[in-house]
Amino acid sequence: MTPSAELESVTMTVWHEQQHEPITWEMFLEIDEDIRRDMEVVDGYVVPREQRGRDHQKVGTRLSMALEQAAVEQIRRSGRAECYETNTEVDALLWDVPPTARKPDAVLHRCIPEFEQLAAEHVLIAAEVLSTWSGRRDRVHKMGDYADAGIPHYWLVAFDKVGALSIERYALTDGSHRYTHIATTHRDMGPVAVTATDPFPIEILWEHLEVAPRV
Repeated sequence: MTPSAELESVTMTVWHEQQHEPITWEMFLEIDEDIRRDMEVVDGYVVPREQRGRDHQKVGTRLSMALEQAAVEQIRRSGRAECYETNTEVDALLWDVPPTARKPDAVLHRCIPEFEQLAAEHVLIAAEVLSTWSGRRDRVHKMGDYADAGIPHYWLVAFDKVGALSIERYALTDGSHRYTHIATTHRDMGPVAVTATDPFPIEILWEHLEVAPRV
């Protein structure tokens, strides 16, 4: 699907410019930050992001916090020889000519200086939270973009009112630019949501990904 077709397939966010040709990355960054927060750029064309409800955003935040805890533990194990950070909804520049940048719902990446642009080469895990409006984009468009950019791990997270419901994990293998399905876990399978050894040991419990208060 072309960027223009992708744009038409989602609910529009306000964008005041009529695009007749691709813009540069620098031009994208010149867009007002409040407007750009709800935009991505795909092959030089500005694309509105999907609608994101409160629970959707909470799940992304909980996942980022869980990944951050795993990253801190790895930093301590390495004696601070390794450094990792997590973020939510930050521009990850996948390639710059013509520019494509996505905003993962949660992202684990190598530490970078404060004012350096997050790029695909820094990213270890990109995660998207699925919703009614984002399923096709996350499973087709973003999955293809992240794989083409060489991001080694891609996670898809489904959720309900309680919190994360299932997690699908994909990885690049054999030097290809196509993701291989690694595992899918469901909340009814037990307390552990994720147990992984790559890019480093990660264990996340479903309770870490809950958004509703326990009663």
